Amino acid sequence: MRREHRIVVLSNQLRNINNVKAKLELAAEVLTVLGTMFDEQTVEILADEIGPTLYRWVDTVPETVNSAFLRALALSRANRRGASAAWERFFTLHAGRDAFHLLAYAQTLTEEQRFEEAARQLRLALTRHVPYAFFPRAEKVIAKVASEDFVFAREVRIAVLSTSTTSLMIPVLKALSLRDRIRAEFYQGLYGAIDQEILDPQSGLGKFRPEIVFLIPNWRDLSLPALSPNEKTAITRLLEVQKALWQRLYTQFGCHVVQHAYDLPTEEPLGYLAGSLPGGRSRLIQLINTYMSEEAPSYVSLLDTPAVQRRVGERWEDSMLWCSFKQHPSTEALPDLAEAQEAHLRAVLGLTRKVLVTDLDNTLWKGIIGEDGLEGIQIGPGTAVGEGYQRLQKYLLDLKNRGILLAACSKNNPEDARLPFEKHEHMALRLDDFAAFYANWEDKAQNLRQIAQKLSLGLDSFVFLDDNPLEREWVRSQLPEVAVVDLGPSVFQWVRDLDRGYHFFSLVLSKEDLARSEQYRTESQREIIRTSSHSIEEFLSHLQLEASVVPVSESNLVRVTQLINKTNQFNLTTKRYTEAQVLQFASSLGAWTGAFQLRDRMGNYGLVGVILCKPNSNADEWGIDTLLMSCRALGRQLERFMFDRMMEAAVTRGAREIKGVFRPTGKNGLVANLYDSLGFRKLHESVEQNIYTIEVPPSPEITATYIRNVSAATREQHS
Repeated sequence: MRREHRIVVLSNQLRNINNVKAKLELAAEVLTVLGTMFDEQTVEILADEIGPTLYRWVDTVPETVNSAFLRALALSRANRRGASAAWERFFTLHAGRDAFHLLAYAQTLTEEQRFEEAARQLRLALTRHVPYAFFPRAEKVIAKVASEDFVFAREVRIAVLSTSTTSLMIPVLKALSLRDRIRAEFYQGLYGAIDQEILDPQSGLGKFRPEIVFLIPNWRDLSLPALSPNEKTAITRLLEVQKALWQRLYTQFGCHVVQHAYDLPTEEPLGYLAGSLPGGRSRLIQLINTYMSEEAPSYVSLLDTPAVQRRVGERWEDSMLWCSFKQHPSTEALPDLAEAQEAHLRAVLGLTRKVLVTDLDNTLWKGIIGEDGLEGIQIGPGTAVGEGYQRLQKYLLDLKNRGILLAACSKNNPEDARLPFEKHEHMALRLDDFAAFYANWEDKAQNLRQIAQKLSLGLDSFVFLDDNPLEREWVRSQLPEVAVVDLGPSVFQWVRDLDRGYHFFSLVLSKEDLARSEQYRTESQREIIRTSSHSIEEFLSHLQLEASVVPVSESNLVRVTQLINKTNQFNLTTKRYTEAQVLQFASSLGAWTGAFQLRDRMGNYGLVGVILCKPNSNADEWGIDTLLMSCRALGRQLERFMFDRMMEAAVTRGAREIKGVFRPTGKNGLVANLYDSLGFRKLHESVEQNIYTIEVPPSPEITATYIRNVSAATREQHS
């Protein structure tokens, strides 16, 4: 009898046995037949059939991956001590990390009040593409873990306003926010009352005062006939209403608005003509979406709902759910939609990833270069598999060209690893496309740490790509802040697997983004100068540094907001703002703002420093709200140049004193003594913050002695 058939027979027999002893004997036989091949479904049948006696009996059977899983299930269901240890033992025997298994483990950790570890397991679970069924089961444990007091990357108030039911969407967003280390407080607007919520200052929305608002309509709200008589009138009318709502939200709250584009009807009586005829419903909806995107101000981003709809396919809409509960889209589609929403949320809060680290053998080409040689690996035309790998490389090249840094991390001999990039004619990527190239036999987690140090970036900005599931799990276990892409069994799926994570999703593309790879290559030339210099003074003199400052305005708002939300190390307060909030600050009465650019004889660093100041309650006393600098400008005296320009402005404006605050985080120890080095006096010291002050002299001295000020009409622009 075949093994699979025998298991089915034994499982059926188990259901029909009422005698406990006989049932346990048969269960033991089933485990023996299963052996070391993990069979989740069969083990769950055993757990269901044996019931409360299971957790005692399972200790008597030989340990295998199946009996370890059975024990973890039994202790969890009986809420017994040792459940978390049982899950840990199971994971040592089973390489896979199923999301539902991790959820069960997290639940036991929560019972033991090990909340940080529970959060870590939940985050690992949610790096998988999990079905909607996961979220209702996880809702309570996620709420418990999220309420505990440990470090989140961001905190934000989010309002969700929709013409559909959102009660099933909110738990998905809460789970993904926990995964992304965002402490999010949600306001769920009244069903179908978007206009009322926004226009009534006494509404729940008005009292909540959101920082980010999701506006979620659907195609039915437009009430369009299959064929409209006048496209232009319909579009103009809708845009006027929409822009008025956006403006109201901005004026009232200074928030960022994530406007969902309209989805498309899944059935059209006009068929093809609905998208081609003037006035056709599908055509008109697509035009409305296009015009909304073009007319949206900087504080509004358009979520591409039709793209999510295409990804989900026919599962997007469930007519029964709409007619019964006004649920749209379907519950099956909610995880995909929530991932797109979360991508906007991360982008607004400055949590977009910056670096993709990739393995080489069997990841960028088929084969092992050290064994198969240059002629033996498959890449490019000639085979379908080779073209699949080339397609992945072209996708990575496109990422690099839009400002994402590429790094290689491979267990390989360095000369072998470089060979395809130097010699193979069908490689889309070349060595100079990589900001870091690590080919050695070291542990990959340690190599990732070294790459982060080399690039002066945090590991939470990294994405890791590797065909080997064991390497992926190892990096996950050692570096939970790194986003690890789960790759399917075929290279033909890998671009999709990487793309659907929205890891590099951005709302803007600045000139600094486009120049990022070139800037890192230029840095190697600066390193040559640094190592050949006998002192820091000689190094700075050789660089021939020039810097300038302009006010924060709409022209540099995108980049300034990027820096505010992404800079962690050289950042005194690590306050985070949306574009709307930055613009409001810059235009507030008495505010002084500086956006600083730096260049040297090797090239342009771009806009790399920001200061936001405004008067305190005493008009002649300034408070530094934000002072930050990109780590690419470290060791160049730029912080002193920024200080000099601020002091000059303070003299011009008649300020007598400037106060600054240092709020320590886990990442900004670099600037713990910055105010001391600039001559500030410490007024107050506590665990939460240190407060400093400095008197404004009648004529401030220049402290950035190695930087030439090339600002154009600085005093006039800041007065």
